[in-house]
Amino acid sequence: MTTPSVATLVHESLGERVYKSLRDHILSQAYPPGSKLNVEQLCRNLGASRTPVWDAMRRLETAGLVSTVARHGVFVLNYGVDKVRDLFAVRGALEALAAGEAARRLDADERLALEVTVRRLEDAAGEVDVEAYSRAAIDFHDLVLAAARNQVLRKLLETVYAQILVLRLRSLYLPERLASSLAEHRAIFAAVSAGDADRAERLSRAHADHVLTDALEFTDRSQASPDSGRADTAPRRRGGPVAAASSGRR
Repeated sequence: MTTPSVATLVHESLGERVYKSLRDHILSQAYPPGSKLNVEQLCRNLGASRTPVWDAMRRLETAGLVSTVARHGVFVLNYGVDKVRDLFAVRGALEALAAGEAARRLDADERLALEVTVRRLEDAAGEVDVEAYSRAAIDFHDLVLAAARNQVLRKLLETVYAQILVLRLRSLYLPERLASSLAEHRAIFAAVSAGDADRAERLSRAHADHVLTDALEFTDRSQASPDSGRADTAPRRRGGPVAAASSGRR
């Protein structure tokens, strides 16, 4: 496992540098879901005292990226199935809002960028390249969010995306569902381009529901082949932790 070093802390206030360094390492999978964060070791690695490190832990917990378990320590997010459902329900509602706002505000340049991204989705699906498809899908949703021009919505969705990213569920497309996923993205693009906000919202919410189904299927497959290399994990919670077996983000 790689760890942040004092070389990464160059600019900004110490507290902000510590927070961003830890957040980046969590999001990059340096600390996998369920892993325990050793505060004393982090202090040594970062060349910081306990105060800024604990302040960063509190901020990370507020962002939903870590959890503190009494008498056990601080652990990277490791949601059970019920919380995954809750997370994707929020994602669906926010992405639907973003699609509706984008349909009302889309300009010509944004439409072209979305069209190019849909072509990337088509190429990746045709080649059954799940990794390339996942990258294009992330770009598609990010472009829709940008077109919505709503900073509050952007911050909320970025928080949700960060939690999904920690769980390695932001690029979980199953090969057998690429064709139907492509059809969903095409339909969302058509609705947004046509300025049909109501339809764009309905399609986006339905797409998020289908992705949740994939997430649960992905979780089942991951749990059937558990990661035997993890040394430090949080105590198991009812419903079972979501295993992390993908390398991308969704």
